Amino acid sequence: MGGSSAFAAALRMAISERGVSLSRLHSQLKEDGNPVSMATLSYWRSGDRHPEGAHSLSVVEGIEDRLGLDRGHLTSQLGPSSRLGTVAPPRLPFDEERVQREADETLAALRAAPQDALRDLSTQMTVHVGIGGTVERVVTRALVQSTKGVLSEVPLIDAAPVETDEMPVISEVKGGRLDREYLHPGRLLSGVVIALDEPISTGGTALFEFTETFPRGYPRKQSAWHGTARAARESLIWVHFHPDALPAWCESYAETEEDYVSTMLSVKSGAVHLARHGFGPGVLGIRWGYDE
Repeated sequence: MGGSSAFAAALRMAISERGVSLSRLHSQLKEDGNPVSMATLSYWRSGDRHPEGAHSLSVVEGIEDRLGLDRGHLTSQLGPSSRLGTVAPPRLPFDEERVQREADETLAALRAAPQDALRDLSTQMTVHVGIGGTVERVVTRALVQSTKGVLSEVPLIDAAPVETDEMPVISEVKGGRLDREYLHPGRLLSGVVIALDEPISTGGTALFEFTETFPRGYPRKQSAWHGTARAARESLIWVHFHPDALPAWCESYAETEEDYVSTMLSVKSGAVHLARHGFGPGVLGIRWGYDE
């Protein structure tokens, strides 16, 4: 088991055995003079990130104290690079400034029309996870509305788990067609433009659907998320796991500029979902992992 996954597994077990919520632990650390964001604690628990640098290691020691663990119980699970304080390779969520810049550049390269007239009314994502524990296929159905003028196409931006030369393959488009696609030179973001079958004018709506698959060589993807720039009427993510590859843990999260909320999910039935009404702007997601 790698350093980051071993640390995450040890942290999850310690929190579970003590019966302490992540929000309570967050408050206790702040009281002790070890402030850390809820998002960071959640990423550490899930294994999406692991502690790096002197401040983070101080927080981990504070967690050991608050959970009544022997000093070193958690820090010993970190790899040598973490103890030396080196910077880990970038993983989602990436630096917001970089993502925003490269998203703007991707939209410009796609020659996408300004999106101030586009409203995301409903997005439903059905995610199929294979026996290897990674996403094999995502079917997305979206209902959009024009708030002014004529809307004839919809651009979509995707972020890979890590930098890659591959990008998702879009197929089975209904209600439109794949018109343009672009991989940003930074190798993290990619984008496509779906041309609608019928343009819509102010107040009009369009419904379209497409399937994403991931080519050989694409980074392991153990999460599904949807970001919206303004409040959406409905956002739904439904993840189906292979019956022989149920994850050891699964977590949903909702992140906005003001708040971050995460919830551990049970996967006994083989599927989990996350639904929100009126959510946005922000990001909704589900992620999972395996301890071995």
